[in-house]
Amino acid sequence: MTREDGEAVRIYRRYNDAENARDQETMAALLDPTIAVEMNGKPALSSADDDAEAMAGLFDAYPDYRREIVAVVDGGTEAAVRWRMLGTPAARLADRLPALELEGCSFVTVRDGRMTAAWLYGAEGVLQGLLRLAAEAR
Repeated sequence: MTREDGEAVRIYRRYNDAENARDQETMAALLDPTIAVEMNGKPALSSADDDAEAMAGLFDAYPDYRREIVAVVDGGTEAAVRWRMLGTPAARLADRLPALELEGCSFVTVRDGRMTAAWLYGAEGVLQGLLRLAAEAR
C-alpha cells in the first residue's frame, strides 16, 4: 500500500519544483503573503515578497541553481524536509561567490494550501551570507 503525501509535503514539493523552474508566480501562490521564515532560529524573511526578492537574488547569482529534496518526514499540515542546494556562481561573480553546495533542513507548516511558516537550518551563517551577497551583486 502506498501512502499519499500530506498537504505540507505536497505544497513543499510543488514549491520546490516551481523554484527549480524559476516560476516565481507559482512560488508566490504557494506562500502565505505574511509567511514567517527563520534561518537557524533567527528571523530572516517576513513575507512572500521578501522570499521572491531573496530567490531572485539566488537565481541571478547562480544561474544553474537547483534544490534537491533528499528526504521528508510527513506530518500532514507540517513537514520536515532535508534538502541540498547546488549551483555555480555567475561568471561575473565567480571571484566573490563560492560554488553553492549547501545541505540543510526545513520545517514548514501549511494552511489552506499555502506555507505559513518555515524554519530553515543549515551551516550557520552560510545561507544568510549567500542571500546577502546575491542581493548586493544585483
